[in-house]
Amino acid sequence: MMRDRSLSSRLFDAVNYLLFTLFCISVLVPFINALAISLSSHDAAMLGKVGLWPDGFHWEAYERLAYSKQFVRTFLNTVFLTIINTTLVIVLSLAAAYAMAHKHLIGRGFLFIVLIVPMYFSGGLIPFFLLVNKLGMGNTYWALVLPNIINIFYIIIFRNQINQLPQELIESAEIDGASEFRTLLHIIMPLVLPMTMAFVIFSAVAYWNEWFNVLIFIRDKELWTLQFQLRDILTSATLKDSELQKTLINNDALIHPNNLKMAALMLTVLPIIVVYPFVQKYFIHGQLVGAVKG
Repeated sequence: MMRDRSLSSRLFDAVNYLLFTLFCISVLVPFINALAISLSSHDAAMLGKVGLWPDGFHWEAYERLAYSKQFVRTFLNTVFLTIINTTLVIVLSLAAAYAMAHKHLIGRGFLFIVLIVPMYFSGGLIPFFLLVNKLGMGNTYWALVLPNIINIFYIIIFRNQINQLPQELIESAEIDGASEFRTLLHIIMPLVLPMTMAFVIFSAVAYWNEWFNVLIFIRDKELWTLQFQLRDILTSATLKDSELQKTLINNDALIHPNNLKMAALMLTVLPIIVVYPFVQKYFIHGQLVGAVKG
């Protein structure tokens, strides 16, 4: 029969629940307040009287963003770059890790050192900037794709996990005449799927929030990402879109800059919030698998 839990154990649980509750409140309250401001009237946003509930339901800020070709273009750019970059980084990392873990690869130890060194030491921002522009990728989509598609950390984690798999599986595939591609796709991939999905989430969130490379490489507004567009809105509180101004000439609705800022913030954050619950199980499973040492 189990004994009653000690006082220290119950106190520890109570403190944990309290800290997690405070943490959740600290995250949810600003988010709910931003949502309320985005839906409130001009006067309420101007006077700063909006709490956790909007002053009426006013959609003008969202309508203005929907009419902005610039905002829609940056949204589509971000979706495109997130899908392309995430796909490339996962495919290349998994393929490189499989090659690094293969027993027939000559010089595996040396190649591993070659990967480790640039993981900790880099040339710095200025050589990176000069190299990208020297290769002619400045102010193009290539500057937002190619520099980001190799993730050494992912390669090392995939390599370690493949090394922990039973080698008999790979050897049996070789005996049956399976190609390297078929072995990777049909044998290795299903076994490392939880970790792969965890890295997909990490990469997708990182690329969705991309703005720094846009800042240093991109000059054309048509190539902006959503986060950089949000940065511009938060600093200027306006949408610099000539077509939008023509559309809204006869629109008398007043929109406070704070309405516009919070509406842009919501449209930037909500896609990730909507997608995350559907992939949460893969994320948790992948974290647990990665935490187990063979």
